[in-house]
Amino acid sequence: MIEAADELGLLTELAREPLTPTEIADRAKIDRTMAYNFLTVLVWNGILTRNGDHFALDEALHTEVTSGALPLLRIEGWATRDHLNGTGIVAALRGHRRPPEIDDRYVGALAEAMLRGARASAPHLARLPLWRDRAHLADLAGGSGGYAILLCRMYPRLRATVYDRREMLEHTARAVADAGLDDRIALEPWELRGDPVPAGHDCALLSHVLHLLDASARAELLGRVRAALAEGDPVVVHDFLPGTAAGAPSPEEAASAIDWLANGSGFLPGPDELGAEMATAGISVRGVTPIAATRTAVVSAACTLGLPGRHSSPSGSAERKARR
Repeated sequence: MIEAADELGLLTELAREPLTPTEIADRAKIDRTMAYNFLTVLVWNGILTRNGDHFALDEALHTEVTSGALPLLRIEGWATRDHLNGTGIVAALRGHRRPPEIDDRYVGALAEAMLRGARASAPHLARLPLWRDRAHLADLAGGSGGYAILLCRMYPRLRATVYDRREMLEHTARAVADAGLDDRIALEPWELRGDPVPAGHDCALLSHVLHLLDASARAELLGRVRAALAEGDPVVVHDFLPGTAAGAPSPEEAASAIDWLANGSGFLPGPDELGAEMATAGISVRGVTPIAATRTAVVSAACTLGLPGRHSSPSGSAERKARR
């Protein structure tokens, strides 16, 4: 019912002001009798309230809509129809693996949701001292650019390149322009599955990326990250890590775990397991910091001496410093 109301544009309209059935019918372009019946059912289900001839959003839903939760609602609706259902879970358990990319129609909603999420999480990443002497960040699958924006604001000598699919970068460009950082944040089309990580960076960020990938794809991506960086260069991972925060998994974590089963990634590694995966790629974990407010964790790591299976080579970071 909430999705139907959103599809008709009613959630946004009613978040502005209470409306009569006639006003709602006209704006939604539906029959007035059907509109009244629909509104009545919404009231019965606690989605709307009625005061005389006017209908309004329930207080809790009004808070969600006005605080920017609609993009997440739309993404969850898409996921439920696409794979987050009984059929999708059974298919995943039997080996089906859906692509990690969201449907093109919902990229804008994802960009909005990512910007909102970055406001809560990015300050925790930005406090890490490892950024202080860095020159060029690779923000991989960086989405809306919220993390790159805050990091560049806090560290005036840092530049960043946000790598993501073309459809997402259209939204990233607006966020970067609004922040006035066009001269320090570049945007490059990049595919999560397969594209190499370009050279020329001395740090990398993977925020909410690894949970999209199964174990083999995570290993392959971490290998690409390591190949692009020099010994000692930092790699920061921000993601859900079950077992990091105190206590049992929160309802949000439990719900997310269902999504990971349904999309086929089965992303349930704890800090030790993820640390082992990173070590295999030649990246050594230096610290894990839980973010209680978002039930996520920040993993600080650094590229170890030499690429796995190769002889040690001179530090690219040292060479860059010598040239400066």
